[in-house]
Amino acid sequence: MHYKNLGLTVIVALGMSACGEGEPEPNPQPDPVEPTREDVVHEHMESLRGDPAALGAFLLAMPKGADLHSHTSGAITTEKLIEWGADDGACVNTTTFVASNPCAAGTTPLANVWEDPAFYDAVLGAWSMHNYTGSLLEAHQHFFDAFGKYGAVQLDSRNDDSYADILSRAGKHHQIYVELMQGFGASTGGRLAEGLFTASDPWDAATLLARRKQLIALPDFQASIDRQAASIAATLKGARELLKCGTAEADPGCDVEVRLLSSANRTAERANVFGQWVHAYELAQRVPELVGVNLVSPEENEKSLAYYDDEMFALGTLDDFNDNTVGRKTVHIALHAGELIPAVLKAEDQQHLRFHIRNAVEKAHAERIGHGVDVLGETAGDGAADLLRDMHELSVMVEICLTSNRVLLGASGAQHPLASYLENKVPVALATDDSGILRGDITQEYIAAATDQGLGYKTLKQMARTSLEYAFVEGGSLWANRDDFTATVGACAQDNLGEAASSASCKTYLASHKRAALQWKMETQFATFEDQFVK
Repeated sequence: MHYKNLGLTVIVALGMSACGEGEPEPNPQPDPVEPTREDVVHEHMESLRGDPAALGAFLLAMPKGADLHSHTSGAITTEKLIEWGADDGACVNTTTFVASNPCAAGTTPLANVWEDPAFYDAVLGAWSMHNYTGSLLEAHQHFFDAFGKYGAVQLDSRNDDSYADILSRAGKHHQIYVELMQGFGASTGGRLAEGLFTASDPWDAATLLARRKQLIALPDFQASIDRQAASIAATLKGARELLKCGTAEADPGCDVEVRLLSSANRTAERANVFGQWVHAYELAQRVPELVGVNLVSPEENEKSLAYYDDEMFALGTLDDFNDNTVGRKTVHIALHAGELIPAVLKAEDQQHLRFHIRNAVEKAHAERIGHGVDVLGETAGDGAADLLRDMHELSVMVEICLTSNRVLLGASGAQHPLASYLENKVPVALATDDSGILRGDITQEYIAAATDQGLGYKTLKQMARTSLEYAFVEGGSLWANRDDFTATVGACAQDNLGEAASSASCKTYLASHKRAALQWKMETQFATFEDQFVK
Protein backbone atom coordinates (compact mmCIF):
# COMPACT_ATOMS: atom_id res chain seq x y z
CA MET A 1 0.00 0.00 0.00
CA HIS A 2 2.87 2.32 0.88
CA TYR A 3 4.51 1.87 -2.53
CA LYS A 4 1.27 2.29 -4.45
CA ASN A 5 0.62 5.57 -2.78
CA LEU A 6 4.18 6.66 -3.45
CA GLY A 7 3.76 5.77 -7.17
CA LEU A 8 0.50 7.66 -7.41
CA THR A 9 2.15 10.65 -5.85
CA VAL A 10 4.96 10.59 -8.38
CA ILE A 11 2.53 10.25 -11.36
CA VAL A 12 0.39 13.11 -10.16
CA ALA A 13 3.44 15.24 -9.55
CA LEU A 14 4.76 14.56 -13.07
CA GLY A 15 1.41 15.28 -14.61
CA MET A 16 1.14 18.59 -12.82
CA SER A 17 4.63 19.49 -13.94
CA ALA A 18 3.82 18.69 -17.61
CA CYS A 19 0.59 20.66 -17.61
CA GLY A 20 2.34 23.68 -16.23
CA GLU A 21 5.35 23.54 -18.52
CA GLY A 22 6.31 26.96 -19.81
CA GLU A 23 4.29 28.78 -17.14
CA PRO A 24 6.07 30.37 -14.17
CA GLU A 25 5.18 28.84 -10.86
CA PRO A 26 3.83 31.27 -8.29
CA ASN A 27 6.26 32.15 -5.47
CA PRO A 28 5.19 30.24 -2.39
CA GLN A 29 4.30 32.55 0.50
CA PRO A 30 5.78 31.63 3.87
CA ASP A 31 3.36 30.80 6.58
CA PRO A 32 2.83 33.74 8.90
CA VAL A 33 4.95 33.51 12.04
CA GLU A 34 2.90 33.43 15.17
CA PRO A 35 4.13 36.17 17.54
CA THR A 36 5.53 34.88 20.80
CA ARG A 37 4.23 35.99 24.17
CA GLU A 38 7.38 38.12 24.47
CA ASP A 39 6.62 39.77 21.10
CA VAL A 40 3.13 40.69 22.26
CA VAL A 41 4.38 42.19 25.52
CA HIS A 42 7.14 44.04 23.68
CA GLU A 43 4.59 45.65 21.36
CA HIS A 44 2.36 46.50 24.30
CA MET A 45 5.21 48.31 26.03
CA GLU A 46 5.99 50.20 22.82
CA SER A 47 2.38 51.38 22.70
CA LEU A 48 2.84 52.97 26.13
CA ARG A 49 5.77 55.22 25.27
CA GLY A 50 3.56 58.24 24.84
CA ASP A 51 1.98 57.76 28.26
CA PRO A 52 4.60 58.10 31.04
CA ALA A 53 2.17 57.08 33.79
CA ALA A 54 1.13 53.90 31.97
CA LEU A 55 4.73 53.05 31.08
CA GLY A 56 5.74 53.55 34.71
CA ALA A 57 2.94 51.29 35.93
CA PHE A 58 3.94 48.63 33.41
CA LEU A 59 7.60 48.71 34.50
CA LEU A 60 6.67 48.77 38.19
CA ALA A 61 4.79 45.50 37.74
CA MET A 62 7.53 43.88 35.64
CA PRO A 63 9.67 41.24 37.43
CA LYS A 64 13.19 42.66 37.89
CA GLY A 65 15.29 39.93 39.42
CA ALA A 66 18.20 41.31 41.43
CA ASP A 67 19.76 44.56 42.59
CA LEU A 68 23.49 43.82 42.67
CA HIS A 69 24.78 47.31 43.47
CA SER A 70 23.27 48.80 46.60
CA HIS A 71 25.01 50.50 49.53
CA THR A 72 23.17 49.89 52.79
CA SER A 73 23.86 53.33 54.26
CA GLY A 74 22.85 55.07 51.03
CA ALA A 75 19.83 52.91 50.31
CA ILE A 76 17.88 53.66 53.49
CA THR A 77 15.17 56.21 52.81
CA THR A 78 16.11 59.65 54.12
CA GLU A 79 12.77 59.90 55.89
CA LYS A 80 13.78 56.88 57.97
CA LEU A 81 17.14 58.46 58.81
CA ILE A 82 15.44 61.61 60.06
CA GLU A 83 12.93 59.60 62.08
CA TRP A 84 15.61 57.46 63.71
CA GLY A 85 17.88 60.41 64.44
CA ALA A 86 15.02 62.29 66.07
CA ASP A 87 14.06 59.26 68.16
CA ASP A 88 17.66 58.88 69.36
CA GLY A 89 17.91 62.52 70.47
CA ALA A 90 20.34 63.67 67.78
CA CYS A 91 20.82 67.33 66.94
CA VAL A 92 21.70 69.18 63.73
CA ASN A 93 23.89 72.16 62.97
CA THR A 94 21.50 74.38 61.00
CA THR A 95 24.34 75.80 58.89
CA THR A 96 26.17 72.61 57.89
CA PHE A 97 23.31 70.19 58.68
CA VAL A 98 25.80 67.78 60.23
CA ALA A 99 24.15 65.66 62.91
CA SER A 100 25.66 65.06 66.33
CA ASN A 101 24.78 62.74 69.21
CA PRO A 102 25.48 63.75 71.97
CA CYS A 103 24.39 67.15 70.74
CA ALA A 104 27.18 69.62 69.98
CA ALA A 105 27.01 73.18 71.24
CA GLY A 106 24.73 75.46 69.24
CA THR A 107 22.87 72.67 67.47
CA THR A 108 19.12 72.15 67.15
CA PRO A 109 17.29 68.99 68.27
CA LEU A 110 16.39 66.96 65.20
CA ALA A 111 13.02 66.18 66.80
CA ASN A 112 12.03 69.79 66.02
CA VAL A 113 11.37 68.67 62.44
CA TRP A 114 7.97 67.34 63.57
CA GLU A 115 6.77 70.87 64.39
CA ASP A 116 8.77 72.74 61.74
CA PRO A 117 8.13 71.61 58.14
CA ALA A 118 10.73 74.04 56.78
CA PHE A 119 13.37 72.51 59.06
CA TYR A 120 12.32 69.03 57.95
CA ASP A 121 12.66 69.98 54.27
CA ALA A 122 16.06 71.55 54.91
CA VAL A 123 17.37 68.38 56.57
CA LEU A 124 15.85 66.22 53.84
CA GLY A 125 17.58 68.30 51.18
CA ALA A 126 20.92 68.31 53.00
CA TRP A 127 20.92 64.55 53.60
CA SER A 128 19.86 63.56 50.08
CA MET A 129 19.55 64.80 46.50
CA HIS A 130 15.94 65.83 47.14
CA ASN A 131 15.15 68.82 44.88
CA TYR A 132 18.87 69.56 44.45
CA THR A 133 19.51 72.11 41.70
CA GLY A 134 23.25 72.79 41.86
CA SER A 135 25.76 72.25 39.07
CA LEU A 136 27.14 68.82 38.21
CA LEU A 137 30.28 69.18 40.33
CA GLU A 138 28.25 70.68 43.19
CA ALA A 139 25.82 67.76 42.99
CA HIS A 140 28.73 65.32 42.97
CA GLN A 141 30.13 66.86 46.15
CA HIS A 142 26.72 67.24 47.80
CA PHE A 143 26.06 63.55 47.32
CA PHE A 144 29.27 62.34 48.94
CA ASP A 145 28.99 64.92 51.74
CA ALA A 146 25.53 63.60 52.67
CA PHE A 147 26.96 60.41 54.20
CA GLY A 148 28.93 62.43 56.73
CA LYS A 149 26.01 64.71 57.57
CA TYR A 150 23.83 61.89 58.88
CA GLY A 151 26.75 59.86 60.19
CA ALA A 152 25.68 60.44 63.81
CA VAL A 153 22.40 58.60 63.25
CA GLN A 154 22.91 55.32 65.05
CA LEU A 155 22.66 52.89 62.13
CA ASP A 156 24.74 50.14 63.74
CA SER A 157 22.02 49.59 66.32
CA ARG A 158 19.40 49.65 63.57
CA ASN A 159 20.84 47.30 60.98
CA ASP A 160 17.72 45.15 61.15
CA ASP A 161 15.50 48.22 60.58
CA SER A 162 17.75 49.26 57.69
CA TYR A 163 17.57 45.89 56.00
CA ALA A 164 13.81 45.68 56.51
CA ASP A 165 13.40 49.11 54.87
CA ILE A 166 15.55 48.15 51.87
CA LEU A 167 14.07 44.68 51.38
CA SER A 168 10.52 45.95 51.68
CA ARG A 169 11.07 48.42 48.86
CA ALA A 170 12.77 45.79 46.71
CA GLY A 171 9.83 43.42 47.19
CA LYS A 172 7.29 46.09 46.34
CA HIS A 173 9.17 46.73 43.11
CA HIS A 174 9.09 43.04 42.21
CA GLN A 175 12.66 42.03 42.94
CA ILE A 176 13.59 38.74 44.58
CA TYR A 177 17.28 39.19 45.38
CA VAL A 178 19.50 42.00 46.74
CA GLU A 179 23.19 42.27 47.50
CA LEU A 180 24.06 44.92 50.09
CA MET A 181 27.46 46.59 50.48
CA GLN A 182 28.64 47.46 53.96
CA GLY A 183 31.89 47.66 55.93
CA PHE A 184 31.05 44.98 58.51
CA GLY A 185 33.90 46.03 60.77
CA ALA A 186 36.51 46.06 58.01
CA SER A 187 37.94 49.28 59.46
CA THR A 188 39.28 47.22 62.37
CA GLY A 189 41.25 45.06 59.97
CA GLY A 190 42.52 48.18 58.23
CA ARG A 191 43.64 49.88 61.43
CA LEU A 192 45.44 46.79 62.68
CA ALA A 193 47.12 46.17 59.32
CA GLU A 194 48.67 49.63 59.22
CA GLY A 195 50.65 48.78 62.33
CA LEU A 196 52.18 45.71 60.69
CA PHE A 197 53.70 47.34 57.61
CA THR A 198 56.94 49.33 57.54
CA ALA A 199 57.97 51.94 55.00
CA SER A 200 60.62 49.58 53.60
CA ASP A 201 58.26 46.66 53.00
CA PRO A 202 58.05 45.66 49.33
CA TRP A 203 54.52 45.51 47.94
CA ASP A 204 54.75 41.98 46.63
CA ALA A 205 52.75 38.77 47.11
CA ALA A 206 55.14 37.25 49.63
CA THR A 207 55.07 40.31 51.87
CA LEU A 208 51.31 40.76 51.61
CA LEU A 209 50.61 37.14 52.50
CA ALA A 210 53.05 37.30 55.42
CA ARG A 211 51.27 40.39 56.76
CA ARG A 212 47.94 38.66 56.24
CA LYS A 213 49.07 35.78 58.44
CA GLN A 214 50.24 38.19 61.15
CA LEU A 215 47.01 40.16 60.96
CA ILE A 216 44.58 37.29 61.36
CA ALA A 217 46.55 36.01 64.36
CA LEU A 218 45.91 39.20 66.32
CA PRO A 219 43.35 38.77 69.16
CA ASP A 220 41.65 42.08 68.27
CA PHE A 221 41.22 40.89 64.68
CA GLN A 222 39.60 37.63 65.74
CA ALA A 223 37.39 39.44 68.24
CA SER A 224 36.15 41.69 65.43
CA ILE A 225 35.30 38.66 63.28
CA ASP A 226 33.35 37.15 66.19
CA ARG A 227 31.42 40.39 66.79
CA GLN A 228 30.54 40.91 63.17
CA ALA A 229 29.44 37.33 62.59
CA ALA A 230 27.08 37.56 65.56
CA SER A 231 25.86 41.01 64.47
CA ILE A 232 25.05 39.88 60.92
CA ALA A 233 23.12 36.85 62.16
CA ALA A 234 21.11 39.07 64.51
CA THR A 235 20.50 41.63 61.77
CA LEU A 236 19.14 39.13 59.27
CA LYS A 237 16.92 37.52 61.90
CA GLY A 238 15.69 40.88 63.16
CA ALA A 239 14.91 42.18 59.67
CA ARG A 240 12.72 39.14 58.93
CA GLU A 241 10.90 39.66 62.21
CA LEU A 242 10.23 43.32 61.42
CA LEU A 243 8.91 42.30 58.01
CA LYS A 244 6.62 39.78 59.76
CA CYS A 245 7.89 36.97 57.57
CA GLY A 246 6.06 33.71 58.04
CA THR A 247 2.85 35.41 59.15
CA ALA A 248 -0.36 36.39 57.44
CA GLU A 249 0.89 40.00 57.43
CA ALA A 250 4.21 39.24 55.73
CA ASP A 251 5.72 42.21 53.89
CA PRO A 252 6.71 41.80 50.20
CA GLY A 253 10.31 42.09 51.44
CA CYS A 254 9.99 38.58 52.84
CA ASP A 255 10.20 37.28 49.26
CA VAL A 256 13.58 38.97 48.73
CA GLU A 257 16.71 36.91 49.29
CA VAL A 258 19.68 38.94 50.60
CA ARG A 259 23.42 38.41 50.34
CA LEU A 260 26.21 40.70 51.52
CA LEU A 261 29.41 42.28 50.19
CA SER A 262 32.07 43.61 52.56
CA SER A 263 33.37 46.89 51.21
CA ALA A 264 36.77 48.46 51.83
CA ASN A 265 37.02 52.25 52.02
CA ARG A 266 39.43 53.43 49.35
CA THR A 267 40.22 56.79 51.03
CA ALA A 268 42.67 55.07 53.42
CA GLU A 269 46.34 54.14 53.07
CA ARG A 270 47.02 51.08 50.90
CA ALA A 271 47.99 48.93 53.91
CA ASN A 272 44.69 49.87 55.53
CA VAL A 273 42.69 48.91 52.43
CA PHE A 274 44.58 45.60 52.30
CA GLY A 275 43.70 44.94 55.95
CA GLN A 276 40.04 45.73 55.28
CA TRP A 277 40.00 43.10 52.55
CA VAL A 278 41.73 40.52 54.75
CA HIS A 279 38.98 41.13 57.32
CA ALA A 280 36.36 40.68 54.60
CA TYR A 281 37.82 37.39 53.38
CA GLU A 282 38.02 35.96 56.89
CA LEU A 283 34.52 37.12 57.83
CA ALA A 284 33.18 35.48 54.66
CA GLN A 285 34.51 32.14 55.90
CA ARG A 286 32.27 32.50 58.96
CA VAL A 287 29.14 34.10 57.49
CA PRO A 288 27.26 32.14 54.79
CA GLU A 289 25.47 35.24 53.54
CA LEU A 290 28.72 37.20 53.01
CA VAL A 291 29.64 36.32 49.44
CA GLY A 292 32.02 38.98 48.13
CA VAL A 293 34.11 42.12 48.47
CA ASN A 294 34.04 45.58 46.95
CA LEU A 295 35.73 48.98 47.17
CA VAL A 296 33.78 52.16 47.98
CA SER A 297 34.05 55.97 48.38
CA PRO A 298 35.00 58.47 45.64
CA GLU A 299 37.21 56.90 43.00
CA GLU A 300 38.84 60.29 42.43
CA ASN A 301 40.04 60.54 46.05
CA GLU A 302 43.76 61.34 46.08
CA LYS A 303 44.66 58.19 48.04
CA SER A 304 42.47 56.06 45.81
CA LEU A 305 44.33 57.37 42.78
CA ALA A 306 47.76 57.10 44.38
CA TYR A 307 47.31 53.49 45.43
CA TYR A 308 44.93 52.21 42.77
CA ASP A 309 47.25 49.74 41.08
CA ASP A 310 48.75 48.57 44.38
CA GLU A 311 45.27 47.82 45.70
CA MET A 312 44.29 45.96 42.54
CA PHE A 313 47.42 43.83 42.91
CA ALA A 314 46.71 43.23 46.61
CA LEU A 315 43.17 42.05 45.94
CA GLY A 316 44.32 39.76 43.17
CA THR A 317 46.90 38.30 45.56
CA LEU A 318 44.28 37.61 48.21
CA ASP A 319 41.97 36.11 45.61
CA ASP A 320 44.68 33.76 44.35
CA PHE A 321 45.49 32.69 47.90
CA ASN A 322 41.84 32.06 48.71
CA ASP A 323 41.14 30.12 45.52
CA ASN A 324 44.26 27.97 45.88
CA THR A 325 43.79 27.08 49.55
CA VAL A 326 41.84 23.87 50.09
CA GLY A 327 38.76 24.18 52.24
CA ARG A 328 38.21 27.90 51.86
CA LYS A 329 34.89 29.24 50.64
CA THR A 330 34.91 31.17 47.36
CA VAL A 331 34.78 34.93 47.85
CA HIS A 332 33.62 36.88 44.79
CA ILE A 333 34.90 40.24 43.60
CA ALA A 334 32.86 43.21 42.41
CA LEU A 335 34.60 46.56 42.09
CA HIS A 336 33.62 50.16 41.56
CA ALA A 337 35.69 51.19 38.56
CA GLY A 338 35.33 53.76 35.81
CA GLU A 339 33.09 56.00 37.94
CA LEU A 340 35.16 58.89 36.66
CA ILE A 341 34.79 61.87 34.33
CA PRO A 342 37.45 64.47 33.45
CA ALA A 343 35.71 67.17 35.48
CA VAL A 344 36.32 65.41 38.82
CA LEU A 345 40.04 64.87 38.17
CA LYS A 346 42.97 67.27 38.44
CA ALA A 347 45.01 67.84 35.30
CA GLU A 348 47.79 65.57 36.52
CA ASP A 349 45.30 62.80 37.27
CA GLN A 350 43.54 62.62 33.90
CA GLN A 351 45.61 59.54 33.03
CA HIS A 352 43.46 57.50 35.41
CA LEU A 353 40.67 57.58 32.85
CA ARG A 354 42.82 55.26 30.74
CA PHE A 355 43.05 52.09 32.84
CA HIS A 356 40.87 51.67 35.96
CA ILE A 357 38.40 49.18 34.51
CA ARG A 358 41.09 47.18 32.72
CA ASN A 359 43.21 46.87 35.86
CA ALA A 360 40.22 45.95 38.00
CA VAL A 361 39.56 43.05 35.61
CA GLU A 362 43.12 41.96 34.88
CA LYS A 363 44.88 42.59 38.21
CA ALA A 364 42.10 42.27 40.79
CA HIS A 365 40.08 39.58 38.97
CA ALA A 366 36.84 41.56 39.17
CA GLU A 367 33.85 39.47 38.10
CA ARG A 368 31.57 42.50 38.06
CA ILE A 369 32.26 46.20 37.52
CA GLY A 370 30.18 48.89 39.20
CA HIS A 371 29.37 51.86 36.93
CA GLY A 372 32.08 51.48 34.23
CA VAL A 373 31.13 54.85 32.78
CA ASP A 374 34.52 55.80 31.32
CA VAL A 375 35.07 52.53 29.44
CA LEU A 376 35.17 54.08 25.96
CA GLY A 377 38.10 56.28 27.01
CA GLU A 378 40.20 53.41 28.33
CA THR A 379 43.23 53.47 26.05
CA ALA A 380 45.56 51.30 28.14
CA GLY A 381 46.60 47.98 26.65
CA ASP A 382 44.98 47.55 23.25
CA GLY A 383 42.27 50.13 23.87
CA ALA A 384 38.56 50.25 24.58
CA ALA A 385 37.45 47.90 21.81
CA ASP A 386 39.80 45.20 23.10
CA LEU A 387 38.67 45.80 26.68
CA LEU A 388 35.02 45.39 25.71
CA ARG A 389 35.89 42.20 23.83
CA ASP A 390 37.76 40.89 26.86
CA MET A 391 34.87 41.70 29.18
CA HIS A 392 32.52 39.79 26.88
CA GLU A 393 34.84 36.78 26.63
CA LEU A 394 35.57 36.73 30.36
CA SER A 395 31.89 37.26 31.24
CA VAL A 396 32.59 40.37 33.32
CA MET A 397 29.24 41.94 34.07
CA VAL A 398 28.63 45.69 34.47
CA GLU A 399 26.25 47.01 37.12
CA ILE A 400 24.51 49.89 35.35
CA CYS A 401 23.34 52.71 37.65
CA LEU A 402 21.63 55.17 35.30
CA THR A 403 20.25 57.63 37.85
CA SER A 404 23.52 57.81 39.77
CA ASN A 405 25.51 58.25 36.56
CA ARG A 406 23.24 61.04 35.35
CA VAL A 407 23.13 62.95 38.63
CA LEU A 408 26.75 62.54 39.71
CA LEU A 409 28.66 62.17 36.43
CA GLY A 410 26.42 63.88 33.88
CA ALA A 411 26.36 60.66 31.85
CA SER A 412 23.03 60.04 30.16
CA GLY A 413 21.62 59.45 26.70
CA ALA A 414 24.32 58.92 24.10
CA GLN A 415 26.95 60.00 26.64
CA HIS A 416 26.35 56.82 28.61
CA PRO A 417 28.20 53.66 27.44
CA LEU A 418 25.26 51.29 27.97
CA ALA A 419 24.58 51.04 24.23
CA SER A 420 28.24 50.12 23.63
CA TYR A 421 28.15 47.45 26.31
CA LEU A 422 25.04 45.93 24.73
CA GLU A 423 26.45 46.16 21.21
CA ASN A 424 29.60 44.33 22.33
CA LYS A 425 27.59 41.70 24.21
CA VAL A 426 29.05 42.63 27.58
CA PRO A 427 26.56 41.39 30.21
CA VAL A 428 24.76 44.23 31.98
CA ALA A 429 22.10 44.61 34.66
CA LEU A 430 20.37 47.63 36.16
CA ALA A 431 21.04 48.63 39.77
CA THR A 432 20.13 51.42 42.20
CA ASP A 433 23.47 52.39 43.82
CA ASP A 434 22.21 54.64 46.67
CA SER A 435 18.45 54.73 46.25
CA GLY A 436 17.81 56.58 49.51
CA ILE A 437 20.11 59.53 48.86
CA LEU A 438 19.23 59.55 45.15
CA ARG A 439 15.50 59.45 45.95
CA GLY A 440 14.90 56.54 43.60
CA ASP A 441 14.17 52.84 43.27
CA ILE A 442 14.78 50.02 40.81
CA THR A 443 11.67 50.88 38.79
CA GLN A 444 13.13 54.33 38.20
CA GLU A 445 16.19 52.63 36.70
CA TYR A 446 14.01 50.60 34.34
CA ILE A 447 12.12 53.73 33.32
CA ALA A 448 15.42 55.48 32.59
CA ALA A 449 16.59 52.48 30.54
CA ALA A 450 13.35 52.59 28.53
CA THR A 451 13.21 56.35 28.02
CA ASP A 452 16.72 57.79 28.26
CA GLN A 453 18.36 54.74 26.65
CA GLY A 454 15.45 53.70 24.42
CA LEU A 455 15.51 50.03 25.42
CA GLY A 456 12.58 47.72 24.69
CA TYR A 457 10.95 45.00 26.74
CA LYS A 458 13.07 42.13 25.44
CA THR A 459 16.32 43.86 26.39
CA LEU A 460 14.99 44.83 29.81
CA LYS A 461 13.94 41.23 30.38
CA GLN A 462 17.39 40.04 29.36
CA MET A 463 18.94 42.46 31.87
CA ALA A 464 16.69 41.16 34.63
CA ARG A 465 17.74 37.61 33.80
CA THR A 466 21.38 38.69 33.71
CA SER A 467 21.07 40.14 37.20
CA LEU A 468 20.38 36.70 38.66
CA GLU A 469 22.83 34.92 36.35
CA TYR A 470 25.66 37.11 37.72
CA ALA A 471 24.50 37.32 41.32
CA PHE A 472 27.02 35.93 43.80
CA VAL A 473 24.35 33.70 45.32
CA GLU A 474 25.37 30.08 45.79
CA GLY A 475 24.54 27.26 43.42
CA GLY A 476 24.49 26.52 39.71
CA SER A 477 22.46 28.31 37.08
CA LEU A 478 19.10 27.30 35.67
CA TRP A 479 20.42 27.94 32.18
CA ALA A 480 22.46 25.45 30.17
CA ASN A 481 24.72 28.16 28.71
CA ARG A 482 25.65 31.43 30.32
CA ASP A 483 24.02 34.52 28.79
CA ASP A 484 21.81 32.29 26.61
CA PHE A 485 18.41 32.27 28.23
CA THR A 486 16.80 29.77 25.87
CA ALA A 487 17.63 26.31 27.20
CA THR A 488 17.61 25.10 30.78
CA VAL A 489 20.01 22.61 32.36
CA GLY A 490 19.34 18.95 31.65
CA ALA A 491 17.75 18.33 35.04
CA CYS A 492 14.92 20.72 34.15
CA ALA A 493 14.83 20.31 30.37
CA GLN A 494 11.55 18.39 30.46
CA ASP A 495 9.79 20.87 32.75
CA ASN A 496 7.82 23.89 31.55
CA LEU A 497 9.22 27.29 32.47
CA GLY A 498 6.60 29.42 34.11
CA GLU A 499 4.99 26.50 35.86
CA ALA A 500 5.78 24.60 39.03
CA ALA A 501 8.66 22.18 38.56
CA SER A 502 7.17 18.72 38.07
CA SER A 503 10.02 16.29 37.48
CA ALA A 504 11.95 14.77 40.37
CA SER A 505 15.26 15.74 38.73
CA CYS A 506 14.30 19.42 38.44
CA LYS A 507 12.90 19.58 41.97
CA THR A 508 16.13 18.09 43.29
CA TYR A 509 18.26 20.49 41.25
CA LEU A 510 16.33 23.57 42.37
CA ALA A 511 16.48 22.44 45.99
CA SER A 512 20.27 22.16 45.75
CA HIS A 513 20.98 25.35 43.80
CA LYS A 514 19.67 28.62 45.23
CA ARG A 515 20.58 30.57 42.10
CA ALA A 516 18.59 28.22 39.88
CA ALA A 517 15.67 28.30 42.30
CA LEU A 518 15.59 32.10 42.16
CA GLN A 519 15.78 32.01 38.37
CA TRP A 520 12.94 29.51 38.18
CA LYS A 521 10.92 31.74 40.47
CA MET A 522 11.50 34.76 38.24
CA GLU A 523 10.53 32.83 35.12
CA THR A 524 7.26 31.95 36.84
CA GLN A 525 6.77 35.64 37.63
CA PHE A 526 7.47 36.55 34.01
CA ALA A 527 4.88 34.03 32.80
CA THR A 528 2.23 35.48 35.10
CA PHE A 529 3.16 39.05 34.14
CA GLU A 530 3.17 38.41 30.40
CA ASP A 531 0.00 36.31 30.29
CA GLN A 532 -2.12 39.33 31.18
CA PHE A 533 -1.19 40.99 27.88
CA VAL A 534 -1.85 37.97 25.67
CA LYS A 535 -5.44 37.95 24.43
